[in-house]
Amino acid sequence: MIQKILLAIDGSHCSEQALYFAASLARSYHASIVLVHAFIPPPHPGSDGPTPESIYETREQAESLAEEAAGRLREMGIEDVESIVVKGPAINVITGTAESYKPDMVIIGARGQSLWPGNQLGSVSMAVTQRVECPVLVVR
Repeated sequence: MIQKILLAIDGSHCSEQALYFAASLARSYHASIVLVHAFIPPPHPGSDGPTPESIYETREQAESLAEEAAGRLREMGIEDVESIVVKGPAINVITGTAESYKPDMVIIGARGQSLWPGNQLGSVSMAVTQRVECPVLVVR
């Protein structure tokens, strides 16, 4: 039985599809959703960041994205939604949240905001499937 779903979001198209799938499952099983979003703050001015500027977010931007997604889940009839925003690498944040919350299932988009445009399965979703102890549903 599915009672708690961990939904990892990043604002990508696949993440959006994962949100709809999680809402459908949560409605069917009367499950709660723990929505998690990892963010990387912009580097200090003048420092060379290791990745393109487009993946950086302020905490306010990250919280806005998570709250907007949580609001949409509530509009879809999911009453029990908890939204979590954590600074750090997505793999660590998602796996750490899964360890803490012990969900029955993790739902994640197949590809997110990645530097590898040709990958069918993103590095984050691949790592999550290998590191968490519960079933992982990867949505394209």
